[in-house]
Parts: sequence; C-alpha cells; structure tokens
Amino acid sequence: MKRILLQGATGSIGSSTLSVIRRHRDSFQVSGIAARANVDGLLEVATEFRPDSIALEETKNAARVAEFAKSHGIRRTYLGNGAAAQQAMEDEYDLLVNAQMGGAGLEPTMAALLRGISVALANKETLVAAGPLVMKAAAKHGAIVIPIDSEHSAIFQCLAGESLVEVRRIWLTTSGGPFWGKLQRELSGVTVEQALAHPTWQMGAKITIDSATLFNKGLEVIEATRMFHVAADQIGVVAHRQSIVHSMVEFTDGSVKAQLSLPDMKLPILYALSYPARIPSDIVKTNVTSLGTLTFEPVPDSAFPCLDLAYTALNQGGTAPAAISAADEVAVQAFLNRRIKFTDISAVINDVLKNWPDEALKDLSTVMRADARARQMAEEAVHEYERPAKAVIC
Repeated sequence: MKRILLQGATGSIGSSTLSVIRRHRDSFQVSGIAARANVDGLLEVATEFRPDSIALEETKNAARVAEFAKSHGIRRTYLGNGAAAQQAMEDEYDLLVNAQMGGAGLEPTMAALLRGISVALANKETLVAAGPLVMKAAAKHGAIVIPIDSEHSAIFQCLAGESLVEVRRIWLTTSGGPFWGKLQRELSGVTVEQALAHPTWQMGAKITIDSATLFNKGLEVIEATRMFHVAADQIGVVAHRQSIVHSMVEFTDGSVKAQLSLPDMKLPILYALSYPARIPSDIVKTNVTSLGTLTFEPVPDSAFPCLDLAYTALNQGGTAPAAISAADEVAVQAFLNRRIKFTDISAVINDVLKNWPDEALKDLSTVMRADARARQMAEEAVHEYERPAKAVIC
C-alpha cells in the first residue's frame, strides 16, 4: 500500500488522481491532501478519503477547517501561507503528488526531495523556475522526480532502459490548441470563452490558456532540458492534432520511440503512482485498430511568440525561466479577468524578459526573489496594456 500525499487535490489533475486511487484502493492510500483556497472541495475529498492530514493555504476558512479536522479525526492540520510546504516536510508518506498550479508547487517539492521522498510532478513551474536545484536535490537524497504531464511521462517511458548519450532529439507533441492555423494578427479579438475551448483536453483555466498560446509547450521544453539533462537544441516541438502520440524520442541510430494512448490524464497519473511497476488497469483502453490516421506538422516560425520566448529564456539561463513563468501567471490571470487582450499575454512576458538582468540560479531564495520581482514587473506591464488609448488632439 503506497501512501500518497496529494497537493492540489481539488484541481483537474487532483481530481483525476483521486479517480485513479478509487479504482485501485488496494494499491494506494490517500495519507494527506492540500488545496490553495477551495475549502468546500477539500472538505469533500477529506470526507471521502479520511486522510491523516489536511492543508489549506488561505486563512479565511481556517476555523472551519480546524473544526472539521477535529470532528473527523484528522490528526494533523496545516493552515495559512506555507501550509503545503510544512505538510510536505512533516507528514509521513511514500509519494508526493504535486498537482498545484504555479509557483506554489516549488517549496513542497523541495521539502519532499530533501527527505528522500519521490515526487510525481504535474507542476510545470517547479522545474522551469528551479530545475537544476530540484534535480540536484533528488539525486543527492536518492529520490526520483516522476513526470505526470502526458508529454514528459511519454519521454520518461521511452527512455526506460536507454542511455541519454544515444538520444539525438526529443520531440514534444502539441495539439496546437484552439487557434492552430491562425495568424497572430487574427487573434487580437479572441475572447476568454474561445481561448478556454481546447479541442482535446479538459483542464484548468490557466493551463488551458497556456495551451492556446503554446506557452505550456515552452514550459515543457524547459522542463525536458532539466528532467532529462539534454540541451535546448535537442528539444523539438511538432504539431500532432490527434493527441494520440504524446511524445517521441529520436536516437542516434535513427530509431524513434513513441508512447501512444487515448488522451486521458489518468494513464500518466497511474504510471507515476505505480512506478517502477505497472499495475493492471482498465482505466484507459486504447483500441489501436480504431486510432485512424496520425499526422505531424512543423510549428510555423513566429506563429506562437510565447513558445519562442520560452526558448529565449532557456538560452539566457539563470533566473530568466523563473521570470517568464511568473510573468505568464500574471498575464494569463489578467486576460481571464478581461483586463488585457489575448495577444497581450505574450507582450507582457516579452516586456519582462527583455528587461530581465542576467542572474545566476544560486538557491531557492534566489528563485523566490526572482518570482516576486517578475510578478511586479508583469503587473506593471499589464497596467500599461489595459490603459485606454490616449485621445489624439488634432
């Protein structure tokens, strides 16, 4: 029985993780859960799974959560800013499933790894902002970072038993989102509702917008260089509209390995939970004879500026990837709040990056300071883009 600490329990990945655990209660036990602010969802999960601990970052409902925990026999309660990190530091568990959104996932991940506890990671920003520090901590303490993202899970599986020196190129696949084939000038008037209408995946709002701009693919490029220890020019992105091939690895002899399945996040979640074993499951059934035609297309140059910005930040190095990750969070939220246009998301990120200083990635505090500074710069940029145009006096 593997004890799972599930952080981000009320989000889309968290909900899918719970679905997997429900189907395999003989293999997995929910030992702890955490959420940022969704107190109703958190208490609903706690009622069903009866974890040993519960954590909530926001303080408005602290008294309600504390009373619930007391009345339901939950032994440990963590409340307020830093609750998830404290939970990761103090709880007893076998695997942390980090399904939090944004920069909030970094500190809990590091807390688990420093204890030698492996992390099933669905939080892109952790490796983007502090990948070298995270992977170093994992190696030093004998832990493993197991990807949950379908793309990185596919690469992880394709590399099983292989040598990294024999990898020529890693190919990340993208569905292209809802605006594939559109030019940037055609996207200025895109609405929030249109951007949230992803053609394949059902995800949270932030990651869905990132999929529409292809910023999520840029984050995945950075993640892949950190996780698999390859150079930026060894990572390519190819459009695959069917979302059946989740990523591919090209080897030095010309062979290509790919991982295929129907697009369902429960499959990479199951793989991450059960690793290094595979447990029998009928959660996802892929009928190979019904897959049909699979197509692959190059991503047009400059069609998705957010993807280009990710490569630029990766090549700049230091804290630049952390900066664009934080800037994107601010810009996407501003778009969702209808403060800026869809095309302003990339503009805000670009404004932050072009003014970002060269800065070495020394430690976790460096990352946190860079994150805060980038958010401030991004908010200032958002303010500029949301201002009404000044009247022209003739």
